[in-house]
Amino acid sequence: METMISHLPEDKRLQLQRAVDIILATTKPSLLILFGSYARGDWVEELAEDGVHYQYQSDFDLLAVMKNEALALKVERKDSLHNRLIREVKTPTSLIAEDIHFVNRRIAKGQYFYTDILREGFILHNSGEFQLAEPKELNVTERKHLATEDFEHWFGKAHNSSKIVRFCMGEQDFNEAAFNLHQMTERLYAAILLAFTRYKPKTHDLRKLGQRVASIEPQFLSIFPQGAEDEKAKFELLRKAYVSARYQPEFKITQQELEWLLERVQTLQTLTETLCRAKIASYQ
Repeated sequence: METMISHLPEDKRLQLQRAVDIILATTKPSLLILFGSYARGDWVEELAEDGVHYQYQSDFDLLAVMKNEALALKVERKDSLHNRLIREVKTPTSLIAEDIHFVNRRIAKGQYFYTDILREGFILHNSGEFQLAEPKELNVTERKHLATEDFEHWFGKAHNSSKIVRFCMGEQDFNEAAFNLHQMTERLYAAILLAFTRYKPKTHDLRKLGQRVASIEPQFLSIFPQGAEDEKAKFELLRKAYVSARYQPEFKITQQELEWLLERVQTLQTLTETLCRAKIASYQ
């Protein structure tokens, strides 16, 4: 992996260094690695109509490699760290943490979310305590077969969810429609992540899944714009629907909010099919 980030503009290098300083001051990772769009050089930023806020913006994607699973979980759950990164770093920062043994097992098995990080990533901090494993590269035939199988399964599941959403909306059962729209979105994210990387984290949080997807392909950032407060509020309704729409009677979502969200998820569905099929076809 590279260690120099000279391809980034100066303001991005300064912001990234600030993020690194905050993380190192708060945790003790063995390795801190930049991956995703800022590593590849294809990040995107789109200002909203006010010229001040961002309609959408690529994250700094950082992987903290920890000594063990307990430390990795502690970093993942450290809200004070994530909140400080939000406050003090202008560019959104997505930090994930894994333990060294988990990462090396995945690399040794050719799990290509991690082998792609090895190939494209930049080391921002290295304690020197551990070495990353040598990757086992899957041949393109294996990779294409696995990607096709995963994509067809999860894309089909998303299509099933869309039919349930439409039925529930027709019945005016908006909470049930919101839950199934969440499921449709999560399943589309699963299709993308597995087709591109064969790795999906164990979370139902659409924000975290969306961050992973955007680190793979920045075009997905445009699906849920965040430039206006009402756009943020609608996305939060969808994000919370996994639990709240099922178990909290006070959860409310209107038909108009659902229709806007459904239109965005249908756009996600179209983009998912286009980009995933193109990715699978590239495994030649």
